Amino acid sequence: MTRDLLADASEHLRRAADAAGDDAAARFERVADDLRTAADAEHGPDHGWMAKRIHTIRDAASDAGDEVTGHAEAAVECISEYRADVPGV
Repeated sequence: MTRDLLADASEHLRRAADAAGDDAAARFERVADDLRTAADAEHGPDHGWMAKRIHTIRDAASDAGDEVTGHAEAAVECISEYRADVPGV
């Protein structure tokens, strides 16, 4: 399990924010910041924390165009890949 996946997800969300409208962009930026912080933290996030971020990403991308959706889904894939190796649920 590598926290590089969380950093990659953060970068995808920054790209999504650049292509999104104001409200969605702000939500993507907040989650990107959360993911960057988690990638640099001593202990990684748990399943619930990641599930909340995935929900926020999908909700923010729900009315977005293809470019935004592509970056959002790439971020979700990175988080999901990281999450697969997290013990617990």
